[in-house]
Order: sequence, then structure tokens, then C-alpha cells
Amino acid sequence: MDYNRDFVVLDDSCKVKEAIDVMIQSNARILVIKNDTRFVGICDSHLLLRQIENPKQKLLYWNEFIVVKDNELATISDHDFSFALIVDKKGQMVGWTDEKTVKIHYLKKTYSQDLRAITTDLEAIVESVYDEVLVVDSVGKIIRVSNRSKHHLWGVDPQTVIGQNILELEDKGWFKPSVTRQVIEKKSKIAIVQHNRFGRKILAVGNPIFNRKSELERIVIASRDITAVKKLEEELEEAKTLKEQYRKEVDILKRVHQGNAKRIIYQSEQIKNLMFEVKRIAKVESTVTIYGESGVGKELFANSIHQLSPRAEKPFIRINCGSIPENLLESELFGYEKGAFTGALNNGKKGLFELANEGTLFLDEIGELPLNLQVKLLRAIQEREIMKIGGTKAIPINIRIITATNKNLEEMVTAGTFREDLFYRIHVIPLFIPPLRERTGDIEPLVFHYLEYYNDKFETKKYFSEDAMEMLKAFLWPGNIRQLQNVTERAMVITPEPIITANHLTKILYSRKKSQNPVEVHRIIPLQHAVQDTEKQLLQLALLKYKTLTKVAEVLGVSQPTISRLYHKLKNHINV
Repeated sequence: MDYNRDFVVLDDSCKVKEAIDVMIQSNARILVIKNDTRFVGICDSHLLLRQIENPKQKLLYWNEFIVVKDNELATISDHDFSFALIVDKKGQMVGWTDEKTVKIHYLKKTYSQDLRAITTDLEAIVESVYDEVLVVDSVGKIIRVSNRSKHHLWGVDPQTVIGQNILELEDKGWFKPSVTRQVIEKKSKIAIVQHNRFGRKILAVGNPIFNRKSELERIVIASRDITAVKKLEEELEEAKTLKEQYRKEVDILKRVHQGNAKRIIYQSEQIKNLMFEVKRIAKVESTVTIYGESGVGKELFANSIHQLSPRAEKPFIRINCGSIPENLLESELFGYEKGAFTGALNNGKKGLFELANEGTLFLDEIGELPLNLQVKLLRAIQEREIMKIGGTKAIPINIRIITATNKNLEEMVTAGTFREDLFYRIHVIPLFIPPLRERTGDIEPLVFHYLEYYNDKFETKKYFSEDAMEMLKAFLWPGNIRQLQNVTERAMVITPEPIITANHLTKILYSRKKSQNPVEVHRIIPLQHAVQDTEKQLLQLALLKYKTLTKVAEVLGVSQPTISRLYHKLKNHINV
């Protein structure tokens, strides 16, 4: 990674005027402040200009920076910082960079890798399609030809016509009429039946590709011999099935690439400690089971384990075991051979185990897996091999398995709904993610994250008032992070003003509960603790809305001395 070298090192006793003169003379973009041998701060031109009216004043500077060795520069993308000072092995400063530059470099590197992978996949898909595919430019010049059907439609090797104009080939009598000519004229998708120079009928479909200025840039032409109509009907049916297969596989690839960009937003000590554990277990190959309520972000933690592991460059494949019908789940996981059952693809199908080979397979909601598939999963984990439906030969696999559930698997084992031997195979490293109500320190950074995301998405500049933020931190969040994101988005959409207040949130958080019980119990606790917790929440919500103890006593239907005693009892445990 390249870094900037336009800096000057000054002593921390430096005055504003001296700093201005140095920055102008050296044409530096930042001043690095040093106290003896220690770097203590950074001052850029923006901060310097704010001090220009006090030239004799001691220079003010920021201390939000990190120091990193030049041979460790590639590792700082995981850190939060404003500036990074880069030093050599002797501790001498050799350059600097900032957080924005590092993120841009990381994104470019990630996207270039993703683009190469997607390009390889698309080329493989094109070459596997039965049709002969041509790509021409806006005037008909042939740019690319697939190798699917050499010497068949053209009578020559298609590669020899690259660079020629397809309209001129029509004039020579190679085929007629030209689908390219019609696409250029009508600027729309065209399907026609052509006759080639050998007397065969060709179905040609031309698809126009437009640039951002809505100008025709490319035409993709798919051609197929339809002389035998009966054969065409069979092939069209197969093409429909193949198209759906490709769509599913591309969707899987999209989920893999998108998953790489996800990150965990946290501030609480619970998640900090959990992330230390994640980093440790990512380096080993043991099976991990992630426990947690719905909406706590189990998939994000599974993805983090994958990204921190030696398999990070390989696929991360996810499947929700509870969202797919039982009769389809086995074929999704293990795949099937050609002709394994009625409706099976002629070429068979790879399962998710094969797609995840060398990478990580994430089995979400593992507690929903039927007992008969639990046996096959156990064999796959133990033997490191799978058997396709209708197959006769075992296929070796090399994957890491991560599972997740919101159920108590030990209770399921006792009840006989989950195999004990499978439980011990997947329960090697259990990871417990606490619900959001037990890590309220994460609420504020999560809210700011979603604010930034939706402000950018909706092109708005909305924010939560102080009392609204306190209400968010006081709420129990039974739906966890998923519910918090939902509430944030809804508040930003339905609130007309830039500032979102506690009154706006009250309508969102409590409106649907008016006809329900106002108090919900999510787990069994001692009755005294439940009463104390309810008193605390009621007092906190009332103080946020009414501010005075007198009004709070009136609203809660008790005397003012009662509320006063309760307030002094709980004031160290509430946020107002």
C-alpha cells in the first residue's frame, strides 16, 4: 500500500505562526507533533487555519492517530483511526496515511478479487450453455464468440471471424435476415428465425446492452439450430431448468461476496470478549455451534470466523435448514446424480457441500434439521465425504462446518428430536451470543450505524434526539438487532422532521402493543427481581417523557412520596 510523504515533524512547544511558516515552505499536508522521542499529535491545514487568528498561541493538535511499522501497513484496515503514522524498523517516521485512503485501498482490492471471480464464473456459464454466443459492438463488429459449436452454424471456426463485421457476413450470404441489424434499428430485444448458407434454420436472439447514457454499446446474440423442432422443445425445457440452476448458483455467489463486506458493530464488553474468542477459534478447524436468540446476528459471527480463518479466500456458503422443505433439503445439501428422480436435471446437480469445498458451510437453524438428514450430516462430518442422491461413489470434501440455532440442543437430545452423537460432533466449540437487552452498550453504535446507512440510502440528514436515544437504550428489544434496524428505518421514513424524538418512537415501539399485555416476560426470574425491573423501566420511561417526579407520580397513579422514595432507590440504575 502506498503512503504519503508530505509531512514535517515539529516539537510540541511550537507556536501557530511557526507552524504556518513551516507548512507553507515545505508544502506539507500535515504537521506531526513530537515530545522528545514520542509522537503526541497531528495538525492538518484545516485545524491550523482555525488557529490563524492567534499566531503566538501554542499550536493545538489532534491525538487521534496510531503508529504502525511500514511492513505491517496491510494490517491496519481492521483498526479504527483518523491518521496512521508509518515508521521504519528504527522508529523513524517515513510517511502517513488516513482512514479514508486505507478503506479505499481495501475496497479496491476486495472488488478486484470479486470481479475476477465473477468473470471466471460468467465465462464458465457462457461456455456451458448449449447456444452459440456472439458479442458484437454497436456497429456490428464481432468482439467475442463462444466455442460451443465450432463449424456447425458458420461452417468455419467462429474464432476466425472475430474482428469482422457481422452485417458484411450477411451481405455475403452466410445467413439472412440479420438479428444484429434489427437490434441496431429498434434498440430492443429481437428474436428471429434465420436461414444459414447450408439451408438450416437458426433461432437467433439479440439482446442490446446500453451504457449509462442509454447509448447502445454491445449486442449479445444467442444462436441455436432449430431444424429439428422436437429436439428444440426438449432443449428449451432443459434450458429453463438450467437457467434456474444458474440463477440459484449466482445468488449463492452473490451472498458469498456480499457477506465478505459485512462487519459486526459493537462497543459492549460482552461482544469485545466474544470477538477475542472468535479470533482464537477462527485459526483452528474445529466445528463451532453458535447459540443465540433470533436476530442477534449469528450469521455475522459465522462470517467473521470464516473471514479470520485460513479459508477466508474460499467460499462461505449459508443455508437455513428451517426454510427449505424436507423433501428438497437433502438435494440442496448433498446434490444428486443424473436421473436420480423425476424432474432431476440431466447433468445432475452439485450440493452446497460441494460448492463450499475448501471453504466454510454455515448451517443456520440446525435444530430444524430432520432426523434422517442428521444421520447423513453426521457421516459427512465424521468421514469428510458425502454421497449424492442416486450416487454410488463417495465424494471427499474439505470444509469447515459452523452451525447456529436459537434452540436448546441438549433439551432436544433429551426429548429425542436431535441425535446425541451429532450434538457432540457439532458442539465442539459452543459460542453464545447474548441478546441485545443484555448488552445495551451496543445499542448506540448500532443506531448510529443504521442512521448513516439509511441517511445515505434515502438521501436524508435525520438524527435521534437525546431523549429518543435514551428510549432506544431503555427498550428491551425482544427482536434484537433485527428489530432495532427495523425501528430505525421506520422512524426515518415516517418522521417528516430531521430530528426524531421520543414521541415519534413511542408511536412505533408501543402502538402495536396497546391491545396486548403492557408487560412481557421472556424468561423465568425471581418474582422480586421482576417487580424491581418493571419498576425501574416504568420510572425511566416516565421520567424521559414528563421530567418531574410530581407528574410521574400522577401518571403512574401513586403518591409523590412513593415516587420520590423509588427514585432515590433506583437513581443509580436508570438513565435519565
